[in-house]
Amino acid sequence: MPSMTNGELLIGIVGSGVAGLRAANAILKCEVDARIVIFGDETHRTYNRPGLTKKRYPLSDALEMAIAEDLKVNGAENNALTWQLGTRVETADLRNKVLHLSTGETFEYDRLVIAAGVRPRTSVQDNRECEFHTHRTLRDLNDARYIHDQLQTSEKVTIVGAGFVACELASLAKEYGCEVLMLEALRRGPFESILGEHISSALGRWIVQNGVTFLTGDSARELLCDRAIASARDASGAKASNLESPSDRSLFIEAIGSVPNVEWLHGNGLDLSDGVRVDEYMRVSECEDVFAAGDIARYPDPWIAGNLTRMEFWKNAIDTGDLAGRSLAASLGYDAKISQIGYFPSIATEVFGLRIQIAGNPKIADSMEIVCGDLDQLDQGALVAFLREGVTVGAAYMDKGARFNSLYINLLKSLKVTRVDSANVV
Repeated sequence: MPSMTNGELLIGIVGSGVAGLRAANAILKCEVDARIVIFGDETHRTYNRPGLTKKRYPLSDALEMAIAEDLKVNGAENNALTWQLGTRVETADLRNKVLHLSTGETFEYDRLVIAAGVRPRTSVQDNRECEFHTHRTLRDLNDARYIHDQLQTSEKVTIVGAGFVACELASLAKEYGCEVLMLEALRRGPFESILGEHISSALGRWIVQNGVTFLTGDSARELLCDRAIASARDASGAKASNLESPSDRSLFIEAIGSVPNVEWLHGNGLDLSDGVRVDEYMRVSECEDVFAAGDIARYPDPWIAGNLTRMEFWKNAIDTGDLAGRSLAASLGYDAKISQIGYFPSIATEVFGLRIQIAGNPKIADSMEIVCGDLDQLDQGALVAFLREGVTVGAAYMDKGARFNSLYINLLKSLKVTRVDSANVV
């Protein structure tokens, strides 16, 4: 057993999202005799972060509270855990097992779980004010409160990106009655990097059919805002008096990906090139007492031999959190069944009433087959199989109802893990 502080084994978990919570609950289930402290930047306990874009809310002075109440998750009220919220971990000394906190205090731990997640990527790295737009990203409850509030009163909104968050925001904005412009400069349509050009283009047409102006390529690039015209000033250097107030600027939301929160770990000799590198059991190999889980963890890809993957979706956070907690318990000598991550990824969203479900690993496919339906009539349902050398490795199902649901389930049963060499994946 490791040394104890004041006679008590201390486990630190950096990150109050679902991965951190699931790690903590897994440790408790293994009946580890320890005090578990969860550190979180936000003042809220764990909530269903993907739900921030799923639902329209009525105008209210307590909008943030209403969203938080709606997105509660099981286990977040567990008072067997010590919650230190509104507290950022500034730096970590992993060799001496010390965290330096934003409060000026330090925390000495015996075991550590890194579940610090990611933050939104932005096109501009500073906080320059834009003359024409109110720039925002969406990650937490505070962002959601602001954006939902603005969507209820804004006439126009520009959304940059065509991933899950961008598409859900576009759908939500139309529900609120906004005029929506979507800009995707890098790809032809939504989810192209996962589903390929044909399905991506079909989803782009679906978005346009639902009243969104959707521009791609150079047409989108011309309308991107880099805040180059920022904080206009007159000849004396003072701010110009004719600048529009924030309420006069249109809302400009960037949803162009994410960046792992690893800066606080610098100087510890870890591989932080894309998140935190771990082994198949979520163990940080450079530090035997440290584990990582959730969006920040980069682990051996079950599908591609010799490749590492970092996945950002709800089920992955749950499963890697569970595994990190059980691996930690096992490292302390407790009975904990651990097995590497090896499941079929599964993601679902809804965009303008169209349910989109993706399973397996379409990225490694060398061909696709439309099992039933028509990509030009997505509201009537379309089921697609992705194959590699004739073996089904992925599936996508788009429908406004559930007319092909049984076929989709049968297709999922036929999925096979096909481990390919990373050199053979485009």
